[in-house]
Amino acid sequence: MIPRLLETRLKKQLKNKKILAILGARQVGKTTILNSINNKYFHKKKIIYLNCDIEEDRKIINTTSLIELKKLNKGVDLLIIDEAQRLDNPGLVLKIIYDNLETKILVTGSSSFELKNKLSDSLAGRYLDFILYPFSFAEVKEDILKIEKTIIYGLYPEVFLIKKNTDKILFLNTLIESYLFKDILSFQKIRNSQALKDLLTAVAYQIGSEVNENELANRLKIDRKTIISYLDILEKSFIIKRLYPYSKNPRREIGRRYKIYFVDLGIRNALIGDFNDFNLRQDSGVIWENFIVMEKIKSLENEGKIKDLFFWRSYNGAEIDLIEKSKTTAKLRAFEIKYQDNKLSRGAKEFLKDYDIPIKIVNTNNYQEFI
Repeated sequence: MIPRLLETRLKKQLKNKKILAILGARQVGKTTILNSINNKYFHKKKIIYLNCDIEEDRKIINTTSLIELKKLNKGVDLLIIDEAQRLDNPGLVLKIIYDNLETKILVTGSSSFELKNKLSDSLAGRYLDFILYPFSFAEVKEDILKIEKTIIYGLYPEVFLIKKNTDKILFLNTLIESYLFKDILSFQKIRNSQALKDLLTAVAYQIGSEVNENELANRLKIDRKTIISYLDILEKSFIIKRLYPYSKNPRREIGRRYKIYFVDLGIRNALIGDFNDFNLRQDSGVIWENFIVMEKIKSLENEGKIKDLFFWRSYNGAEIDLIEKSKTTAKLRAFEIKYQDNKLSRGAKEFLKDYDIPIKIVNTNNYQEFI
């Protein structure tokens, strides 16, 4: 098993009474990390594991009766609830257990939209949430010779471990149909499934570019409010990630539009049906940018660093790919993402003039120290 870096953060919180919630898409390894914690830190202790995808398991815990919950948790050291968003009222169930029993609780959810909304109402101050992404490049420790293959097929654990490229593609397409669409449509009760598929495919062609919601609405024949709603659902289901613009001078800098990246490039490439080698692709620059941005996001989450990420662009077209801002000190760091080039762009020079902040180029020569 490939060790997950997030486990180090989770380990530090195991002695804390707070409920630990692990959020992330299906197939990223949430159950595996639960089993690892179980085996390493709760060996020979009484543990209950309930998978709420299974009706029988769900019925056991789907109650707000204190008497029933006391019976279930009698003598239990660790209660694990997988896919807790499927409970009728997970927040209230967990609040009752937390307030009345000594059981340590770990929960997972594959939709932050579903689970966090239901937890926040009842569990203010009682839980900590963590996001588990697909493997990070730091976890798999691949070398530069294999990075291009990794970018093409993505880092979902099972995809990474599959040897044959044809089998990788088959798994990715199955994952799209079984989770991306079926689960999301079921959870969110989306009526127009084709509209969601069309939108996701459209943004797959626009990674690294600013999204124009009105343009998407016109092209797909969907109203703008639906576009906004669907993009929100896709982000909270860990399919896409939005990056917003940084601005200290709104009159000169774009402040409304955002960029979209895919959490996993294998999913993105499956959506557009393109698994060509890196050196044969016209989109190699933007998928490299997507890779670097998402690896940075994974790194910050795995290490628990409190930083925000933005891009910067002025109205005259000058642009910086990535701005990192510390939430504690407000310090800014600026980066240009390039595959092989090592020269600052015109936009970078304009940013440097306006902000007087050094800009670092991230390319194939130094990306590992960055991510």
